[in-house]
Amino acid sequence: MVVVDEYFHDLMKKILNSYDIIKNLGDSKEDLFTLDMELSKINGLLKVLLRKSDEFSDKNIEFSKLRKKIQNYFENHYFVEELEKIKEIYSEDPLRVKHIRNSIVNSLQDEKMIFRIYDIAKDL
Repeated sequence: MVVVDEYFHDLMKKILNSYDIIKNLGDSKEDLFTLDMELSKINGLLKVLLRKSDEFSDKNIEFSKLRKKIQNYFENHYFVEELEKIKEIYSEDPLRVKHIRNSIVNSLQDEKMIFRIYDIAKDL
């Protein structure tokens, strides 16, 4: 179980690092491209976490709770199309960059998903 815990801890740590980067970004065009890259990382890592948490949910009840939160995130919050449109049309508009960044941060905090990830990573 130690190897599994280390694996999950590493995934969660990477998610939390990207989340911190997004939270601390500014509203410039360059920040928009960083936002896109970090969100892509988070989405990919969440998909891995979702797939793997299903395998280990019987060993730790926290994984099944987290699984539900991640599924909800993907069902209700998907910003790929919005980010592409903003990058193409509104990348010079700091208010739009700020709005999409705030929306993404709020989506990661929805149902306290990012905080659950933090709590589980801390306990592993």
